[in-house]
Amino acid sequence: MAVVIARIGVPFPGKQAEALAFAKKRAETIKALYGVEQETRIRIGGPVGQVLTTTRHQSLGEVEDMKRKVVADTTSGKIPTAPAGVFQSSEEQIWLVQ
Repeated sequence: MAVVIARIGVPFPGKQAEALAFAKKRAETIKALYGVEQETRIRIGGPVGQVLTTTRHQSLGEVEDMKRKVVADTTSGKIPTAPAGVFQSSEEQIWLVQ
């Protein structure tokens, strides 16, 4: 069953541009390392400035494998982490596609 992962970051006021720049840089790195397309969006209604990134995967097994790689590569510094003081919070949602 296919899977969509959505990551939502809520930037601090005045940090929307930095949050979006970080999300784009991380998406470029993910594509370069794993060939996975990551869509990046910024919210203009509701809580303005939220950053949303989404990826699509063939199965939960693929997500598990990818997650292990991402954690290891983030820890080793291959994947950028958000600069301090940019995001108030973030969450990750995993959705099954029917």
